[in-house]
Amino acid sequence: MSGIDVSIVLNVHCEQDLLYPTLRSLLDTVEHAHLHDIKSELVIIADCADETTLAILKDYDYSGFDAVKIEIVQVCSLGLARNAGIQAANGDYIVTADADDLVSRNFIYQMYQKHQDAKDKKIVCFPEYYHAFGDENYVCRFYPLEQVGLYRMASEHPYVSRFMARRKDLLEIPYRDCSTHAVYAYEDYDLNLRLVCAGFDLVVAEETIVFYRQRSGSIMASLGREQKRIGFNSGFFCGPEFLRLTAQQNGSAIIPQKHLDFKKSYIESSYLREFIRLANQMDPEVQPLILYEAKYFTNVGIPEIFGWAYEKICHTLGRKQYTDVFFLPFLSKGGGEKYILNFIQAALKKEKRSCLLILGEKLCRSIERCKIPEGLDVIDLPELLGDHAEDKMPEMAVRIIENFAPKANIFMKFCPFCVSLLKDYANFYEKRQLIYFYFCSPHYIMDNIVYEDSGEYRFLYDYKHHIDYVVSDHCANLDQLERRIPAYHGRTHTLYTSSQPVDYRIPHQDGSRRLIWASRLDSQKRPDILRKIARALLSEYSETEIHVYGSPVLDNFNTEYFEGCPNIVYEGQFSGLESIPFTDRDAFLYTSLFDGLPNVLLEAAQMGVPVITVDVGGIPELIGDESGFLVHNSADDVELVRRYVRKIKEFLNASPVDIQKKVNCLRERFEHQHAQPLCDRNVSTFYAMLEKQRVLEGA
Repeated sequence: MSGIDVSIVLNVHCEQDLLYPTLRSLLDTVEHAHLHDIKSELVIIADCADETTLAILKDYDYSGFDAVKIEIVQVCSLGLARNAGIQAANGDYIVTADADDLVSRNFIYQMYQKHQDAKDKKIVCFPEYYHAFGDENYVCRFYPLEQVGLYRMASEHPYVSRFMARRKDLLEIPYRDCSTHAVYAYEDYDLNLRLVCAGFDLVVAEETIVFYRQRSGSIMASLGREQKRIGFNSGFFCGPEFLRLTAQQNGSAIIPQKHLDFKKSYIESSYLREFIRLANQMDPEVQPLILYEAKYFTNVGIPEIFGWAYEKICHTLGRKQYTDVFFLPFLSKGGGEKYILNFIQAALKKEKRSCLLILGEKLCRSIERCKIPEGLDVIDLPELLGDHAEDKMPEMAVRIIENFAPKANIFMKFCPFCVSLLKDYANFYEKRQLIYFYFCSPHYIMDNIVYEDSGEYRFLYDYKHHIDYVVSDHCANLDQLERRIPAYHGRTHTLYTSSQPVDYRIPHQDGSRRLIWASRLDSQKRPDILRKIARALLSEYSETEIHVYGSPVLDNFNTEYFEGCPNIVYEGQFSGLESIPFTDRDAFLYTSLFDGLPNVLLEAAQMGVPVITVDVGGIPELIGDESGFLVHNSADDVELVRRYVRKIKEFLNASPVDIQKKVNCLRERFEHQHAQPLCDRNVSTFYAMLEKQRVLEGA
């Protein structure tokens, strides 16, 4: 037996003169522990220390400590250095220490006594107060895990790196190294999560203080902030394990999130003031006068919403492991969403994949949603996390993938949610196979000139080394992408989608021919140009009506805009083109500022409806002069309206035979590119390519 009760493991780096007050403070708490027959050794781990710091360690007078060890290591890691100290220690208990902080005189005794009172219980003991000084001044009060709860631990670390634990426990559950990891950090958070998972309780030694130096040159301050970091994944976040842990906690003991004001009691406590006075004697930067202006907070001020939401997710997903994860903003009835759901449906049906869809943005409840394919699981993060935890969505996505889809393919499309995923955790997704759905780049009109918005281009450029494949519903934009960003050459893939089968018979009707316009009433779909077309038609074809179906999704649009156009009849919302009562006297009129290959045109092709459309995006890959009435685009609205009117006149004057020829040609093109069996085979081919690439990368 060594006769040592407590080993202080002191991590030293390049603190130089800041070591002196730290060593005096540690000796003070050791001497106080002597009064209670507690023997303490000092184990110094100098990790990549500079010459000045090493000289101070060599020459310092350590008399007063019961034993001293100095270990020189070159691991460049706080966690690995602590492990070295724990292995070198002889005490039954370990107290962690940093080389620029101070502690209250009662620190060792109070923590040691807490362990003795716990008898055979598995505990880790933390100080009650963190009193920050130096570049920043604050006081944090810690409550025990019983009152903090596990929901808070899932979100962020409610404790600190300074504690007392049994040495044998830390040998069994050591620190992990996260010194150079691009995604994970906070070895103390990781250790405490794994201790909790192993059945340890986290308790607090009352009226103990760590005087925590805040300085710009500290290790924590030097952590890179370009990318967010999170604690390591561990058994704590495993779905069944997390549910087991949360089921065991006593919900009635947990303190609800609120500000607990302890400023007055802290400042006015004569017992604590004495520790502050002693700390001031060792280091004058510990200023009691500043306490009146300092910030005060507690670890029960941490929100519980993240952990609560994660528990709901664990209940929903159970023990499932997914092969594919799809990130979308929401499930509105947009063309992009329909395309991706068709892709998922083919994957579920033919490939026997297990797919998880994660939504990251709010959608107005009045807007109609897409139908979810059978077998697809959906997690709606805004619904679970609410407005107050929006910034936690990227972290939640990481936790879901780590624990429910660790080997999954990741699919996403451009939206603020997906931008935040890569902005915060690009290094996490770089290690996974990432497939990007690219339909069209947004454009806007300014001073009657059409400009391309750079947002999606910038995203594709910034993450060209993270995105493995770019998939599109047409060829044109992929050709352009490879010309603009050559890094994507050989990594693009055109997958024409299918439209849902329809059983639709167009009835015969006598009378004037009509135009049907059906789309989102958003600026992309150009309801403004529709109004101009209607007014231009009035002079020659006053009896020709344009029946308008749709509602706004992304923009605010007032249907009163169509007032003053007697030939526009607004019909309200619609649910798919087949819900509209077409007759054999009608044509589908389509306008758009920019596009991919719109789903409504595929529906029109299946239904046998003649189409009048502009040739933006991938539309010419389905509709040409032989298969429709194709309007060549123009940046000049006056000219564009003139071209639309010319094609509308062609439709109005065309014979039924000529129109039927175009409809038949359109159907043939559709079957050649978009027939369901063909699309299913194309999805299978794409997955085979992904698997081949995965094997090559793993070789």
